[in-house]
Amino acid sequence: MLAFTALATYQIHSPGLYMDEMDFVGAATGKRPYRGWLGIPLMVFPYIGALKAWIYTPIFALFGVSALSIRFPVVLISCGTLALGYALVRRNLTPGWAAAFTAACVVHPGFVMQTKVDWGPVVLMLFFKALCLYLLVKWLETPRLFSWSLAGAITACGLGFFDKFNFIWFVVALSGTTLVVYWREICAKLTGVPKNLVAAMAIAIVAAGALVLLIVMPLVQPPHMQSASRRISQIWSLYEVTSTGGATAFLWFKRPPTISLWPGWTVLAATASFLLLTLVFHHRRPGSDFPVHSRALRFCIWCLLMFAAIFVQILLTPQAGGPHHTLMLFPLDLLACFAAAFLFTNTLSVRKRYVATLLEGIVLLIWAGSEMQGLQSHFRRFRDVSSFRGAWSPRVELLADYLNIKGKHVDKIYCVDWGMAHQLAALCPLDIGRKIRDKWPTFKDWSAQKPDAEAAVKATFLPQVKALYLTFTEENSVFPETRRNFLQMNSLAGNAAQAVTVVPPALGEVYQVFESGTGATDESIRER
Repeated sequence: MLAFTALATYQIHSPGLYMDEMDFVGAATGKRPYRGWLGIPLMVFPYIGALKAWIYTPIFALFGVSALSIRFPVVLISCGTLALGYALVRRNLTPGWAAAFTAACVVHPGFVMQTKVDWGPVVLMLFFKALCLYLLVKWLETPRLFSWSLAGAITACGLGFFDKFNFIWFVVALSGTTLVVYWREICAKLTGVPKNLVAAMAIAIVAAGALVLLIVMPLVQPPHMQSASRRISQIWSLYEVTSTGGATAFLWFKRPPTISLWPGWTVLAATASFLLLTLVFHHRRPGSDFPVHSRALRFCIWCLLMFAAIFVQILLTPQAGGPHHTLMLFPLDLLACFAAAFLFTNTLSVRKRYVATLLEGIVLLIWAGSEMQGLQSHFRRFRDVSSFRGAWSPRVELLADYLNIKGKHVDKIYCVDWGMAHQLAALCPLDIGRKIRDKWPTFKDWSAQKPDAEAAVKATFLPQVKALYLTFTEENSVFPETRRNFLQMNSLAGNAAQAVTVVPPALGEVYQVFESGTGATDESIRER
């Protein structure tokens, strides 16, 4: 945990506070959420609940909003995920194998980097997934049908779904694969339970499944046959670049480092190899009392089936297409691989077992070394603030400090490009944050050929309003057309907004500031 905390908090301000990372901040600081009830935030986005906002409300009240107060708590939550993963593997394998599995998770670039920025968000998703797996395994070991572990697993699934609706991928995969792999344990638990109660539970499960299908089916779109192979290749590539850290490197940096992709598929290839070797050894000695650890075998198959089920659901969901979606597969691939390696090792004699464990340890070290190279590729870029793309630049915090001074003397602050407004509104004090407007859709969609083009120009550059217009430099633009359209609109308005040349040099490398208007009276502000 100390090693993971050191890796995840290294240069904690880099990359910069990203737009998606800040979605929950408004609800956590008392600003209007996407959905609320009696002043309590319920949703921060159409498919993201306000659970994270609830967690962070006391944190922001005590420590304010900063990169440290936003990111350090999610690192601590991920430490809880590591602890649950260790407990899960220890319960199914041994403490030594559990420690090795935890070490593999600690150096996983996708887990470390996407935890740091909670891009997706993914941190609570991973925590509830690990909690649910651990509690369900614990429930399967008990003879009773009803227990606190089952109630806890159901609660974890509910909280995971409330946190973000695509958690339903895991819930569906978990429910189906558990019934397939552990049906004997489940049937044994039903023995002695009144038939009426069993029938009622069956009806409830079917009703819940029907409700899930009612919600999910409109979102699912099976790909056409000609595009199916392309879709599979796309999602598989996403899985690979997520596993190696290539995804975050490509998105964060202007010149992404080259990161090897082979560890992305090696985990599953190693799992298949260990299972095949176990099968070969078993058939070579059919007459002997060949030890097969059925617990580890079923655990391995359980994880593989969940991996496959989630992968198929991602394929069938056209809205899915980002590394934060494929991180849903983590750490099921690693769990299956360690279970398969344990299974193979324990089919050997004691003397051969030590040799096999040594060889497996060497392979693990080589794999971990490759993953560490992915982390090191990120860390080298962290030392150069100018290496980040505009939307991920750490200088957004300097821009907020600039607005805290300059914003006191203007009426409005307009963000011309995508990926500024959420961060600045959260980082600036309330009086400055209220002036910030996210106007990038207006500039992106504007065209001189549209009938309302002139009216849009007049509405954007009001002479009686003293305003700041913030945009990225040409090199850093997220949507280059927004900057071009803004400059064209400004020219048609008679260059109403003049470029501010007296800005800190570090800001000038990423952002441009324009100022217009002579200032509005209190009456005109109220009228608007």
